[in-house]
Order: sequence, then structure tokens, then C-alpha cells
Amino acid sequence: MTSGQPDPSSLPKAAKGVLGRRGLMAGVAAATAGLLAYAQARNTEVAHAVDATFDNLTVTNINLNATGKINIGVAGPNGFADIHTVNNLGGLRFYNAATLTTTREGAALQFWGNGSGLPGQAFIDSGAHADAAIVFRTAPAGGTVSERLRINSAGNSTFTGDVAITGMKQFVIDHPLDPDNKYLYHSSIEGPEQYLVYSGNVTTDASGQAVVSLPSYFEAINRDLRYQLTVLGGFALATVASKVQNNQFTIRTDRPGVDVSWQVTGVRNDVYARNHPFEDERPKSGAEVGSRLHPEDYRMSPENSRGNRLSPVNVTNRPSSNSAPQSDDGNRRPR
Repeated sequence: MTSGQPDPSSLPKAAKGVLGRRGLMAGVAAATAGLLAYAQARNTEVAHAVDATFDNLTVTNINLNATGKINIGVAGPNGFADIHTVNNLGGLRFYNAATLTTTREGAALQFWGNGSGLPGQAFIDSGAHADAAIVFRTAPAGGTVSERLRINSAGNSTFTGDVAITGMKQFVIDHPLDPDNKYLYHSSIEGPEQYLVYSGNVTTDASGQAVVSLPSYFEAINRDLRYQLTVLGGFALATVASKVQNNQFTIRTDRPGVDVSWQVTGVRNDVYARNHPFEDERPKSGAEVGSRLHPEDYRMSPENSRGNRLSPVNVTNRPSSNSAPQSDDGNRRPR
């Protein structure tokens, strides 16, 4: 036995026998199982290779290439291969085609590579079930793994934690005047505080007063209130006669029957907001210093991207020569 190497003569007989009978893949599998058993002083029944089977793991159409990478064989350019459970076929699916006819109910993580009509695109699918969801979880050092993002079967997303967006926050709908040819985008209102906005219209009574009722939770989640009043249909004076108390306030005008638009803006004041006060100016630190969220807008190279600073990658990331061209229907969702 050489230093640091197991004595081949001591390898389990199952490993040596298969090495002689089953070819490269089965041999490698058996030898690996034997080495594990030998190194851990465990019985060879822990994992043994006969007909390329590891206890509950069936190895089919997989080979180890000369560079040490595992290749999964796919039948033809439009084929696919799965690593999945036996019963519901959920697991990891590798596609080599732009479209498929079905998606398993136990569905999985799906990748499309350069050999398909969707080069470099990855899809994460849930099962086809009303209670299905895609859930992302993380944990701090020494902490408990907790749910951070859930996307349910209807496509609704729930974030647990703060959300930071480096681009514009928008909604998009089919354009109401030309839904066949256009989309309509609206941008979100932004500011340096966590604003909560309430608004409406009232008409003052015969005495020139109107009581505005707010939601029952208003005072529980708002502080630092700001009021705005706009008189409609003519000249009149309007004022806030009494500020918010018991989730309502009073408007008074100098004559009766005046239509008034009102708006009350508060700053979020629930338990979470109090325990996590909003900071509108925050310093950069570590690798972030000198970086930009969008370096191209500053005529800087991609290496100066905050994302590339924090998660170093090959920032050029250009398609390789074997990348498939985009298909005519390149945004089509594979099935």
C-alpha cells in the first residue's frame, strides 16, 4: 500500500468483480462504493454496484468523461433526461428541446441549455396542483432556515423581509385603448419615508361640516399625519376642523354643501416598522465601495457592477460558439 492510498487487494470483491464485467461506468461506481465502505470501515452492503444500481439510486445512460465531468445522455437533439423519484417523477429535468408535450405533476427544476431553442434559460416549475408553490428559504449563521419568498400556484408572490429594486418599480397592463398592440406602464411613487396614503371625497352638510371615517386600524399603523384638502366646483374655504381621533377627522367649509377632495398621508408605524426603522441613506462597504448598481449608465465596465463585485463571475459571459440561435418564438414557454 502506498502512503495515503488503500490497498487494492483489500477492496471488496463486489467492486473488483464488477470492474471486470460491467465496463467503465459500473466499474467506477462499484470502485467508488468500495472505497467509501473501506474508508469508513462499513459493510459493502451500504452501497454496491450490480447492473449499475446503488441501493435506491438507479444509474442509467450516464458516463464520466475524460475531464471528470458527468454527462447525461439524451436521445437526439429534441430529447430530455430526468433525475427523478420513481413514483411521481418529481426531480431535476434536463431538456434539450424548445417544447415538450407535458410537464409532470411532481415537477421540478428545469434547465434549458445551449443545445435548445432557448439557450441559457432556466425554469423552476412547481407541480400542477392547487396547493403547489415555489418557496425560497435562507438562514443566517447559526439560525433557522426560514421561508423568504413564496410564489403560489396562481402566481401570487409573498416576500418575508425587505425588497430592494435597483430598477424602476412598475405595473403593466394591456393598454385599455389598444390592447392588441400596446402595453400601458405606470411607475410607483417613491420617497424617503414609508408613506401610507388615504384619500376620498365628501360633501359638507347644512352646517358646513363633514366627518371623514378612516379604517379601524388607521391610528394603529400611522404617525406624523399630513392633510390636504381641495374644494371642487367653486370658491370656498375649507379647513381640517379636528385632527384624527378615534380613526376619524372633521372638515369644515365656510358655506354648506361643498364638495371636498381630501388626502391624509401617514408614516408607517406598526411593530415591524418601529423595530426596523427605514434608512434612506446607507453607506457602501467592502467590495461595494467604488461599485455601481448600473455601471453602464456611468460608462463604466461590467467589472464595476455591485453584483459582480459581490458574486464574482466571468462578467463577459458571452455565448459560446456552440450556442444555439434564438428560435423565432424565443419567448415561448417550453412544455
